Amino acid sequence: MSDFHIRASTPDDAVGVAAVHWTTRRAAFGELLPPEHWEAETLGTRTEGWMRILAAGNKALVAEVGDKIVGFAMKNPSGPHLGHAPARAVELHELYVDPNFHGTNVGHALLENALPPGTPAQLWTFASNPRGRKFFQRAGFLPDGVTATDPDTHVLEVRLVR
Repeated sequence: MSDFHIRASTPDDAVGVAAVHWTTRRAAFGELLPPEHWEAETLGTRTEGWMRILAAGNKALVAEVGDKIVGFAMKNPSGPHLGHAPARAVELHELYVDPNFHGTNVGHALLENALPPGTPAQLWTFASNPRGRKFFQRAGFLPDGVTATDPDTHVLEVRLVR
């Protein structure tokens, strides 16, 4: 197990969070999403986005090994998603862990810190994300039968709830 710690994000974490977000999405969904998606979603655009998000006062939890961010999680109040009303009041909006730290308990610790075990919540993930779906199933998140196709990626998403 890696020696990591979890803390609340600051605006100064935008570059590290963006690097984990972009790297992990490329590793997990690189072949699933079309090349033109990756032409638009660059590390630079992710970094700019996270700079805006964190500068606006939004908070994420970050996992660090030394001074390097290796994962992050963010929860928000739930809202409508692609025409579907929320099933729970809280949504896990983001949870990404650098692929080099998969299997080190970083993801589990981020999830438990963001949403303690048993906390009713929902999340959306790609239907074709078996690793993520298995991870969330172990934490009690199950499909509730609601799906939607993301208009930007044209990929089917599934809602998981607990």
